[in-house]
Amino acid sequence: MYSDLNHFLEDMRSKTIEEQKMMINEMINALNFDQLSQVINFLKEPFFTNNLKDYLLDSTLPDIKSKEFLFLVQAERYNGNIVRKFMNEAGISNYYLDKFINKYQLKKISSGMYIFPHKTLDAPFLFQSQYSKAVVSHETALYMLDLSDVIPRRTIMSMPKDYKLSQIEKNANRYMKIYDGLYNNNKSLIISYPENDPILLTRNAPIDSAQIVLKKTMNNNPVRVTSAEKTIADVLASSSTTEEEVKYEALKKYYDLYPRDSKRLRRVAQKQGVLKVLDKYLWELKLD
Repeated sequence: MYSDLNHFLEDMRSKTIEEQKMMINEMINALNFDQLSQVINFLKEPFFTNNLKDYLLDSTLPDIKSKEFLFLVQAERYNGNIVRKFMNEAGISNYYLDKFINKYQLKKISSGMYIFPHKTLDAPFLFQSQYSKAVVSHETALYMLDLSDVIPRRTIMSMPKDYKLSQIEKNANRYMKIYDGLYNNNKSLIISYPENDPILLTRNAPIDSAQIVLKKTMNNNPVRVTSAEKTIADVLASSSTTEEEVKYEALKKYYDLYPRDSKRLRRVAQKQGVLKVLDKYLWELKLD
């Protein structure tokens, strides 16, 4: 391929980054298992130094086998939003975590939750981390599931009907501002965090685990969201104040995305008592 190494290196330097990446991929495909292991070991440090650069204090990567390195990997995974229970699950004890909280001067959001000073607080992710029964729902879920083009100006989350919202008010921290609100003509809570759309917390019928999916927030963190079928059933409920255009759009998009899942939609609609309403919309849209 090349007559000598110098010729090869000169050719590499003359190419764009994308061209160099393509050449490296070609080289990697020719390596055996042992050679690939050697390459990975060689690339570990520069790869993680670059990947974790936003979190390093002096551009120096901690020992890859250390707890501090593991902490930084987890910090990058959640975009600087630190949840103690997730750190514990990753193998970082409270002893080590407390050391890193001090060393990296993390800001405390609430009990067991912190954020790197230069990172954006991810309110939906942190709120769900604290309140495990909260699920993104209704119009917000429609948008996150690609069933609506309407960009929500708030994050609607559902809690079980019997959940005492007063507990959330009691546990409020200095980063949260809580107001009374209405949603679908029922009492709700509006929870405001800095640099985030408000969270509107409402009560909902029980949400089965089979009707919950994971999606990513704007900050690329995982949150629990009602399934497409559950979300459509929610916005078709008689108490729903969702705009008619949004309902029609959601059903058309659902049938585009899941053309073979109409039976599942009908089962969920029947369970929630909105099957007749669903049939009316489908008839008008000539979808079923």
